[in-house]
Amino acid sequence: MAKIFDMLKNDGRFGRLIDIIQTLGEEKTLQGEGPMTFFAPVDSAWDAIPEPNRAMILNDKQMLSHLIDFFTIGGHKCTLDALLAKNVVETVEGNPIAVRKTERGTQVDEAVVLEGNLEADNGIVHVLDSVPFVTLSQAFEAYAAG
Repeated sequence: MAKIFDMLKNDGRFGRLIDIIQTLGEEKTLQGEGPMTFFAPVDSAWDAIPEPNRAMILNDKQMLSHLIDFFTIGGHKCTLDALLAKNVVETVEGNPIAVRKTERGTQVDEAVVLEGNLEADNGIVHVLDSVPFVTLSQAFEAYAAG
C-alpha cells in the first residue's frame, strides 16, 4: 500500500491537487506517519471554480495552505461511516465540516463523495466532486484574518 500523497499521484484524477501540494511543499505531510483523513477534490472540481476566483486561489500559496489544512483531519483515520456518525468533524485548520447523507449521496459540506474509504498506509482518502464552497470561504476568511 502507498502513503496518501503517492496514492493521489498514481490515481490520475488529482493532477491539480498534486500540483498544489507540491507547490506548497506539503508532500511530507501527506507522506507522514498519520493517521489522517484527507478529502481530495478531483481535477474537474478545481475547473468548476469560476475565474477569476480560481486564478486567485491557485496563485496564492498562503490561501492554498489554508485550503489543504481544511481538507485534512489529523490524528484520525475516519471511514465515511465514522464521519457520518460524528456528523461534524474538525479539520487541521480547526474549522468544523459537516458530513451527512442527502439525496445526492454522502456530502462533505456541499461536495459529494464520489468514492470513499480509499485506504493508504498513513490514513484514508475520500474523493470529492467539488471543492466545498463552505471550506473555500472559510479558507479565504482564515487567509484574510492572517
